[in-house]
Amino acid sequence: MIAIETLHVHERLVELIQLQVLYNRLYAVQQKKGDLPQQIEDLEVQLAARARSLAELQRRIKEYEKEIRTLHASNDSLRDHEQKLSKLLLQVRNEQEYYKVETDLKETRLVLEKNLKDMARFQHQVEALEQKRQEEEAKQEELRKFIAEKQELLDRIVKETASQEKDLQQRIAKLSKQIEKEDARLFQLFERRRRSLPEGRALVPIIAVEGRDERVACSGCYILVPRQLQWELSQRNRLFVCEGCGRFLVDAEFFEQVAADLE
Repeated sequence: MIAIETLHVHERLVELIQLQVLYNRLYAVQQKKGDLPQQIEDLEVQLAARARSLAELQRRIKEYEKEIRTLHASNDSLRDHEQKLSKLLLQVRNEQEYYKVETDLKETRLVLEKNLKDMARFQHQVEALEQKRQEEEAKQEELRKFIAEKQELLDRIVKETASQEKDLQQRIAKLSKQIEKEDARLFQLFERRRRSLPEGRALVPIIAVEGRDERVACSGCYILVPRQLQWELSQRNRLFVCEGCGRFLVDAEFFEQVAADLE
């Protein structure tokens, strides 16, 4: 285990324990939100993806509708041309001219027939896409309601815990400033540990090891603490860091005592 040198060790120990207890309380308050913020974020990502899908469906529907309108306009012109050719066919005076008009008339009718088939096919596509669009809109509406329910629950939790969270943050800021003023190096070491370790547990009490008489371990990584260090910690006059995880170690009874005395 690594010893940390500082002045007025007992006072620094008390302050670090107090700071860690306050952070533990803040973490517990913030955990009341659970993973709601992440759930909401994930759902909003899903909603955005569905919005893009809906936009693509609408774009394709508009394209097919445009094609239908174009073919419809083309057929109007082709029908006029068909009528003119039909009349002209009755007026031709020689076989060559008759053959030319008749061929033009057949081609016009073939184009008309093809356009009608294309229009029917495009209309079928529009109807299928429209069905998908309605289904997508219904799913989006359901998803929006689900997000709103989650957000309402989160807002209620935030409202219920806002005062407590603010108070803890203010106390943490005040105590942090005090410790940093007294020993900036020690405070920075604590902060580095807190930011890098799970749940921000930079300081932990030692705990008894089940089945191992009078042996204790770090409650952060559960590495066994040497008996000599166990005794040193009980004296409460030196600072030690766990060799396994880098957390500050303190006597369990001392930790509980300071935590209980902290309002």
